[in-house]
Amino acid sequence: MGTMNRLIGRHRAQIKERARLSRYILVLAILATLTCFATFISTLTGKYPLPVGAELFSSYPERMLGATNFFMMTAIGAALRMWRFRQMRIKLMIAEAFIRENDTDTAMKILLEPLFGDQVWQDDDEAARPRRFARVRIPV
Repeated sequence: MGTMNRLIGRHRAQIKERARLSRYILVLAILATLTCFATFISTLTGKYPLPVGAELFSSYPERMLGATNFFMMTAIGAALRMWRFRQMRIKLMIAEAFIRENDTDTAMKILLEPLFGDQVWQDDDEAARPRRFARVRIPV
């Protein structure tokens, strides 16, 4: 199980690096969203504030609004990705702690839960036993 702990630790470090990249994308996308929206509002008042792109955006301010929406959705996607990575890192840390406590069954169930869902937590006796359905008679 020592090998498993090293693999989990390495994977956790990789997830942390990906989350760092998502954090940079989130900050840049928020700044780009604010810039595009401010430019859109300024263009609506009649003057285009930036030195570049006047022929593309000054007569079509809805294009700037489209760019604002793009950067806003990019920021939302980066935030959701960061949240997912954080959840995965927490799950890996918990599994690593169970491995250190020699409770490998629980650790493996935690690691396999994303693949198999809640069925991982059912006991073997429950999973092997066929489910019985109650018959309901409807009076005629």
